[in-house]
Amino acid sequence: MAMAGSTKEFVLELPQGIDTARSVVLVLSDVRLPRSTAVVLRVRVAENASAEVALGSIGVMAESKDAAGTAVHAALRIDVTKTLKRWRQDHPDVSALRIRVVPYAGKEPLASLEWSAASAGLWPSG
Repeated sequence: MAMAGSTKEFVLELPQGIDTARSVVLVLSDVRLPRSTAVVLRVRVAENASAEVALGSIGVMAESKDAAGTAVHAALRIDVTKTLKRWRQDHPDVSALRIRVVPYAGKEPLASLEWSAASAGLWPSG
């Protein structure tokens, strides 16, 4: 599937116990971002081209506007408990979901940001 700008997509298997968990965290692992760019990563369930459901977001600060190179984050954790449970009410028989992660600066997507994440996964607890 073609993606706009610097959007990344992942297909996530829904782990056992997700519906009864007290909390669910989406973990993006080995995230690489420019040191000079503050960014908000917004995560959405990508049902189809015209319907997306917001799951959550996380902000990552820049080291400084003049910093060179790439910052590596072993894991970024986003609490998706409430939004995922609401989505599951409308999709009880789904065993996997496709998510789209889009970097933003304020209200605008960062169309040409060079960044990466090695993987994404859902982690229920409680």
